[in-house]
Amino acid sequence: MGTVFMSLQALTISVALLAPVQQPAAPQDPPSRPLEQTSQSPEPAATVSWPVSLERIQEALSRPPAIKTGAGRPTFRVEVIAKKPTIEDILGENYLAGPVGGPITHQEFLNLVTPNEFRGMGVFTGGEALTVAATAIGLQWALSKAIDKLSEAKTERAKEAARREVLDAMNQLAEARKKAGLPPK
Repeated sequence: MGTVFMSLQALTISVALLAPVQQPAAPQDPPSRPLEQTSQSPEPAATVSWPVSLERIQEALSRPPAIKTGAGRPTFRVEVIAKKPTIEDILGENYLAGPVGGPITHQEFLNLVTPNEFRGMGVFTGGEALTVAATAIGLQWALSKAIDKLSEAKTERAKEAARREVLDAMNQLAEARKKAGLPPK
């Protein structure tokens, strides 16, 4: 709609500039002519037949514009009628071969400027780092199991010590009853 409106404005301006300007008819021997001829109206000027309707153009211009532009700046619109370029047209036929040469990547730069001691896992390579991590996890698991067994062993020892104490107390009671001459229970 915006391009139609701009086209109508351009067409109106062209029609206004190209339309023949009517100039007043030059007097033809006014003193020698009789009054009858001067009283007749001059012949109308030849009308130009245009392929457009001026009424329709004026009507379209009288309506408010469909697109409102801000700050009074001109708006230019372009319509391109062409074949859409493919990736091969832009990059060439061997675009799948990848970049050849050119600047280095970020990782390549980091490898150049970072000493081995300060990279990822320090002096370990990927396989060595995996081995160290697996060993650490295994040691942590084994240590937690050993601590659990130790706490269980402490409770078992405490239970065994309590059993011994009870048995000792019962034996002492039985001896005391024997010394007292009481029958064993």
